[in-house]
Amino acid sequence: MNAVTPTDYLPEKVSPLRHDAPGVVTSMPSPTKLHHIHIFSDTRYEEMVEYYKVMFNAEVIRVNPYGLTFMSFDDHDHRIVLIKREGADEKPKNAIGVSHTAFCYASLGELVYVYRTMTDAGYEGPAYCVNHGNSTAFYYRDPDGNQVELMMDNFTTLETQDYKRHYQWSEEFGQMSEGEFDPAKMADLYESGVPDTVLIDREEVRRLRREGKL
Repeated sequence: MNAVTPTDYLPEKVSPLRHDAPGVVTSMPSPTKLHHIHIFSDTRYEEMVEYYKVMFNAEVIRVNPYGLTFMSFDDHDHRIVLIKREGADEKPKNAIGVSHTAFCYASLGELVYVYRTMTDAGYEGPAYCVNHGNSTAFYYRDPDGNQVELMMDNFTTLETQDYKRHYQWSEEFGQMSEGEFDPAKMADLYESGVPDTVLIDREEVRRLRREGKL
């Protein structure tokens, strides 16, 4: 039996997403996607790795010799990197910098399933949940205090843009806090058979809140 070596996994040739000859790019390009995030950690490093494995159903692709854990939840080589930084300071409260990272899901059912899985695993539930109108969002805090938004779009891509451009924060929209909801009640309503078209509708969320159901 022949031994497998690292070079066995070396592609025969490079294969970029697109080939642009010199002079083809004539205006400032935009990124194609949000690719990955890097997170420094220290005393809770292993706990952080486990947290993101559970939250994203992620796979550890590689742990390199320098203390970096590369994780992926799709066909990319990495989406999250946990970096061991010994002796690093704790994350201060009310610090400037990145507020949170957001990850989009396909349905309310997926968000509810993640919520149930995380709480069943002993992790704290979301610190804040809100229907923004154009999206439904659950905001968690990981073991090091970083905020992570798990969300879904409530409309099509162009509809969400128009919603944010013209309606969100208008006088007709009201206060953002009116769309806040209890994640446990949301999960119970969803699992009892209330249609997702009701539960992700901001006006219905406001009504259910007034009735004490959400």
